[in-house]
Amino acid sequence: MEHYSPIASDLTKYLFFTGKGGVGKTLTACATAVALADSGKRVMLVSTDPASNLQDVFGRELTNKGTVIEEVPGLHVANFDPITAAQEYMESVVGPYRGLLPESAIANMEEQLMGSCTVEIASFNEFAGFLTNPEVRTEI
Repeated sequence: MEHYSPIASDLTKYLFFTGKGGVGKTLTACATAVALADSGKRVMLVSTDPASNLQDVFGRELTNKGTVIEEVPGLHVANFDPITAAQEYMESVVGPYRGLLPESAIANMEEQLMGSCTVEIASFNEFAGFLTNPEVRTEI
C-alpha cells in the first residue's frame, strides 16, 4: 500500500472525509488539517455533522463563520449546524410563496421538505456558499 501525504500532494485543495459514525473521520480530518497548517498551508476545517465534536477537539465554541485556532497558525475551524441550515433553506424555498398560496399548499411544501435529503442539501448548500464567498477566500 502506498503512503498518502496530503502535504506532498498537489492534486486538490479540497479534502472530504466521509463514512459511518465512529470510524475516525474527525480524528483524521483534524490531524490532516493541523499537519497541513504546520507545513505552512492556510487551512479551513469544516464539519457538517450534527453530532460534531470539533469544539471539544479545539476546546472552544465554533460557529459557521470560521474560528482562528491561535495555537495552529493558518488553521481556521467552522462547525455548520445542518438543522439550522435546513430550516433556513426550507424558508428560502417556501418563504416567497407565503401569502400568495393557500396555507394548505404551504403546509404541503413544508412537508415535502421535511426529509433527511433536505438537511444534506442545505448543509452542502451552506458549505458551497462558504467556499464561494469572496470574503472568506481573502480571509483564509
